[in-house]
Amino acid sequence: GTVAIEIDSWPRIPPYVEVEGQSVLDVEATIKKLGFEVSQTTSINTTDVYKKYGIDIASIKELKFE
Repeated sequence: GTVAIEIDSWPRIPPYVEVEGQSVLDVEATIKKLGFEVSQTTSINTTDVYKKYGIDIASIKELKFE
């Protein structure tokens, strides 16, 4: 459909699932199909994901994907 599901893998933090779509309703329906509740999700960006793990991504000179 109109929703993309990706597993994001960034250095120094655990992988996480990203669900993107054309509308909030499409995204929420997909989240529920995956077996999650919308209350278990967030809509923060990668910088804020790093902050959740106590990492200031702006202070890192080089992120290496291996």
